[in-house]
Amino acid sequence: MIWYNVYMQQPLTPKQAKLYAIIKQFNEEYQRSPTIRELCNRMETKWPNAVYELLNALETKGYIVRRKNAKRNIDLRNTDSFGLSTQTVLIPVRASVGCDNLNIVADERYDETIEIDRSIIAGKGDIAAVRAVGNSMNDANINEGDYILIQLTQDANVGDRIVAIIGDMVTVKKLDRKDGFVILRPESTDPKYKPIILNENFKIAGKVIGVISNPAAVVTEVVPDKFTNNNSNL
Repeated sequence: MIWYNVYMQQPLTPKQAKLYAIIKQFNEEYQRSPTIRELCNRMETKWPNAVYELLNALETKGYIVRRKNAKRNIDLRNTDSFGLSTQTVLIPVRASVGCDNLNIVADERYDETIEIDRSIIAGKGDIAAVRAVGNSMNDANINEGDYILIQLTQDANVGDRIVAIIGDMVTVKKLDRKDGFVILRPESTDPKYKPIILNENFKIAGKVIGVISNPAAVVTEVVPDKFTNNNSNL
């Protein structure tokens, strides 16, 4: 298990994150910032005011700086000479998963992003982030409100910490097997947290690859049902 220090800015909405990613990609392709017309084309909108509002939000949240009296006036914060950070990538935080028990009902939304170093996820395939709800994994340094980086995979071995789907409920636990049963174990010295014992009637959404401490977070008890797609029984 690895714990990371991550460059944290104010959360972005999905549309703000999309525009930020477009600006980064445009810089990468052309080594210059896009115009409003070019942003409208890539955002598939005819309304410049919608793009201006998103740019205002990005600037307020500290993701960009705009220079006055310039046609191509958008500079990304913490960037190289072309206005582009090639070392970081935005990861959507797909709401929250339960660590205490199976009381987290599936939902399909995310409301923020985190920016992390590309090297953290290099070679690991599809990655998502979720927020932890509860403290049954606190001995593994996963505390309520922390961001959990998830490698989206169906493959997991005994000893891995996984995101497990049981019906429409989701939890994070340590995977174990004994006497023909699957055991999802909490990692806490608090005796109120009990293992979950199953047959094979559950799914794996992903494997925990890292944890980002976030003690000031306010969490909500939801998790996206996108995790349930394209996953078969273990």
